[in-house]
Amino acid sequence: MADSAVPLPFVKVLTPAIPAGQRIPAVLVHGWASGSVYWEPLAKKLLDAGREVWIPDLPGYHPGEILPPEFEWTLGSAAASLASAIELPDSGPVHLVGHSMGGSVSLTLAAARPDLVASLTLVGMAPVPQNQGFKEVLKSQLDQGFFDAETIAKLMNAWYGELSEADMDRLSAGFDVPFPVLSASALAAMTGVEPSVPGRVHAPLLVIAGTEDQVRPVEQMRAFVAQSPARQLRAITGAGHNVHWERPRECAEALTGFWETSRPLPA
Repeated sequence: MADSAVPLPFVKVLTPAIPAGQRIPAVLVHGWASGSVYWEPLAKKLLDAGREVWIPDLPGYHPGEILPPEFEWTLGSAAASLASAIELPDSGPVHLVGHSMGGSVSLTLAAARPDLVASLTLVGMAPVPQNQGFKEVLKSQLDQGFFDAETIAKLMNAWYGELSEADMDRLSAGFDVPFPVLSASALAAMTGVEPSVPGRVHAPLLVIAGTEDQVRPVEQMRAFVAQSPARQLRAITGAGHNVHWERPRECAEALTGFWETSRPLPA
């Protein structure tokens, strides 16, 4: 899956003070124009529950990172980069948790490398067509060659709702990623996973959805889960697209319960 052009990602590794019995790491994969900061509330809850947490930066998203000239940003190449980080410590399979575009990367990885994935959770994401209005906003910004302040504020409001000025500054830093990376990853997010990918995933699969998500309506995620008895849904009432930021306790409880009770599907 990987080749010489695939960069090894930066990964923040967080170790609990008192480990739980299950030592499988949780790998939290960020979405488009995002980063490790929005995982902090959920990571804290998982650490409190004794879980080791890894937070990787997808290709080009780590400050100061320079990608190989031949690297092409796709869901497949991002998944290959993530796979290289999981393989490196030889820790065995991990619990993948992907938000939004990170869910598409995680699905792609789970389909291509089932040996690396103990379970898969999609947060605010299902492999269904994106909101057309959201796609049109992105395309207009890609065409003009930069993301203007008004559009960034509009997107942040759709993702998070009302934020303090300090949180807005921290969370919108994802838009500081170099424009070529931001645009290429946006196109990958809008294209979505190949149609065959979901059916090739044999890891236990959970979808965590906010009922007020403006980007991926919960009805779409319910429909995706209903296609297979091996998929589960945890809908969190009143939460939006970044449900892990808004409701970290409920998300952590859903994740730990899922990890403790799920079993892989037959190959």
